[in-house]
Amino acid sequence: MSHPALLSKSAPAALVVLAAALFSATSAQATTQLVTFNVLNATATLQNPLLAGDTLHLDTFVLSETGPLVQTINFSVGAGVGSLNGQAVWEVNPAAGTGPRLTGVNIDVFNATTNVLVASDTFAGVLGNFAVSTFASSFAPGSYRLVATGTGVRESSLDVTLNFVGAVPEPGTYGLMLAGMGLMALVARRRSR
Repeated sequence: MSHPALLSKSAPAALVVLAAALFSATSAQATTQLVTFNVLNATATLQNPLLAGDTLHLDTFVLSETGPLVQTINFSVGAGVGSLNGQAVWEVNPAAGTGPRLTGVNIDVFNATTNVLVASDTFAGVLGNFAVSTFASSFAPGSYRLVATGTGVRESSLDVTLNFVGAVPEPGTYGLMLAGMGLMALVARRRSR
C-alpha cells in the first residue's frame, strides 16, 4: 500500500497525466481538411464530411493575378455538429506600399440545398497589415458552400479557419470528467484519513 503523504503529492500529477491521455485520445480523431488556392477564382469540393472537432482551413496565396477574388469550397457536415466558430485573416498592406493587398473581403457559408445564408464573418479590425474577421453560428448536419470574395489589388493572401463544434459533449469528454471526479474523490478520501 502506498504512503498517504506520497499519494497526496503524486495525485495531482496523476490527474494531469490522466487528463492529458484522455484528451489526446479524443482529440486524435479530429482532422483538418486543408484547401490551398493559388489563383483568385477557384472551386474545391471536399469528399469527407466534417465532424465535431474537425477544422476546415482555406489557405490562399496568389502572386500573379489581380482583380476579383471568388473562391468556393463545397463541403458536408456530419451528425453531431452543433456550432461553427473560426476566423479569417488577410493582408491589407498600404495602397502605396508593396506586398499583398486584398480588399473588400467577405466570407459567407450557404446551405447548398436551399442557398440560404447560414453564417457570415464579422469584421474584427486591423492589426498591423492584417485584417481579421470572426465566425460564430449554430450549425447542423447537411451540405454547405463556403464563398470568399474580395479584390486582389496586388498579391493576395487569405487564411480562413472554421472549427466545427459538437452539439453535445463527446463520450470521451464524459469519460474524462468521470475519471477526474473519481481521482479527486480518491485524493479527498486519502487526505481525510
